[in-house]
Amino acid sequence: MEIGARLKETREAKGLSLESLQETTKIQKRYLQAIEKNEFQVLPGKFYTRAFIREYASAVGLDPEQVMEEHKNELPTFEEESAVQYSRVQRTKKETAQKSGNSSRVLPTILTVGLIVGLIFVVWVVWQNMGDAENENTESNANPNDEINVPEGKEEEDPSNESTENEDAEADESADSTDEKPESSEEKQDGEEESTEGQMDVQLTEEGTGSFPEHTYEITGVSERTVTIELTGRAYMEVQSPKGGEDLVTPKEYTEEESPMTLELGENDSVFIKTGNAPGTVVKVNEQEVPFPDAELSTQKLLLQFK
Repeated sequence: MEIGARLKETREAKGLSLESLQETTKIQKRYLQAIEKNEFQVLPGKFYTRAFIREYASAVGLDPEQVMEEHKNELPTFEEESAVQYSRVQRTKKETAQKSGNSSRVLPTILTVGLIVGLIFVVWVVWQNMGDAENENTESNANPNDEINVPEGKEEEDPSNESTENEDAEADESADSTDEKPESSEEKQDGEEESTEGQMDVQLTEEGTGSFPEHTYEITGVSERTVTIELTGRAYMEVQSPKGGEDLVTPKEYTEEESPMTLELGENDSVFIKTGNAPGTVVKVNEQEVPFPDAELSTQKLLLQFK
């Protein structure tokens, strides 16, 4: 019996419909039907074929690893995908080498121009300083016997009165500064309280388990709900609104060149994100990263709930 027929038989024996299985696994119904018919070419990729079959088997009560081992001859291999990835790495290395060669030719020219401009600037500064010094010497030689005229009729000030007035002024300034200190402290406390308001808080309220775990995060303190998804490689992505099951992005395999994906949630108070490459997927809410708890497991889900 083929693996697809075996999974379908087990599902029907447990009285499960494709709709209920879709709700449990978050895998689209058309992919579930393709698995039951062994039409694996319909699925988004060989990696996701294996991940979806594991999820299907777990949902109907079978041991995913045992099922994969018993039907390993029916499943697609990764040899073709590995060859594609190797070609991409070779192309990237070649482009990097070309850019480095161009930079090595341009850099000496830039340094030479900068050195010439610097020397011209230094010469100009020295010439300006020499001119100013000559002007000062000329003026001092022209008026060697200038006298300083003191205005007549100005009475001499009593030193004792001046010292007394200075002491009174210092006393007034110290009193004013003492009165102002409590106000500045209060203003500082008010500023600190205002700065703490509106800060976003991300809490992991439920950590999922199994081969395709779902983790729930509670997010508070946000007025604008912007979710950004960045990729560092290829990944199958599904992003949905849990209330109506509406797809916020087209469910398919995305590449690094197609990211980042920015979603303005508006009035939606939650969003469901599923990825087949968690180590290469970065999810951010208002520029703050929401991590995947398991750093090594590829297939993971995030449920973000805004409070």
